[in-house]
Amino acid sequence: MGYFLAVANRKGGVGKSTISVMLAHAFAIWGGKRVLLIDLDAQSNSSLILTGNAHWIEAQKNSRNIAAYIEDRMYGQNPIADYVLKGVGDIETDDARPATIDLLPGSLQFEDMQDELISHYSRHNTPFRQAKARCAEHFRRALQFAAPLADLIVLDCAPGISNATQAALRLADQVIVPFRPDSVSEFAVDKISMIIEGKDPEALHATPHNERRYRCLANYVRPGGQDQVFIDTIAADHPTLMTQMPMSGDLANAFFWSPERQTLEEKYTTALEPMAALYRELTAYVPV
Repeated sequence: MGYFLAVANRKGGVGKSTISVMLAHAFAIWGGKRVLLIDLDAQSNSSLILTGNAHWIEAQKNSRNIAAYIEDRMYGQNPIADYVLKGVGDIETDDARPATIDLLPGSLQFEDMQDELISHYSRHNTPFRQAKARCAEHFRRALQFAAPLADLIVLDCAPGISNATQAALRLADQVIVPFRPDSVSEFAVDKISMIIEGKDPEALHATPHNERRYRCLANYVRPGGQDQVFIDTIAADHPTLMTQMPMSGDLANAFFWSPERQTLEEKYTTALEPMAALYRELTAYVPV
């Protein structure tokens, strides 16, 4: 059964989608794993990185996306595999074999669909809190059906804490929390860590770092060391990976979809070294 790895943060603009795609690339190529990325963000950035605009639009027209899957499960039991795009991405192995990456695409309708789901469970005067809990459970059950489809299921979560994100955090075996080294991120990491662990600040503080279900990742780190103060502050209170992802033009350019397949070296160029360091470090926590 597949291992669920969520990438989440309450704060936007911290690189969740790019980290999600990077992990999919790394575990598919270097780990030789079957990877399924599920795009839970209505902005669909990871889907666009893996398919390009034209293929993503085609998937929307054919109702092969996360919104269609979740909505259809309100009325039937359509298998999740019917909505998955096989063999996506522009990456290949050194011997020219395509990476084993599949995708359940995101959808601009995903947020509206979540409102519809709340309405569905609010019928017959069901209290809102109870309807919201049933909605999150609907998502968790629906996502759980992805387990047989891949060795690693990467859940790219939207900013904030939607019902879908709550379900993903409950389901995940491990959560990666990317953050920018700034003061806002300190508050965002504090908040999402309590949600992941289901504990108040005091109980969370008493939980050893190695017993927690999440790892923080410093992203967009600027040269010169001025960001290290924020990183050290977060690392004092939260399990934080040693690897730091730099603010890099080569790294940003790696996430433009190409119609021709490339090796990881060709796609990431100078950004391959920090990517490889991240992969090596994560293999201690992701047993796939």
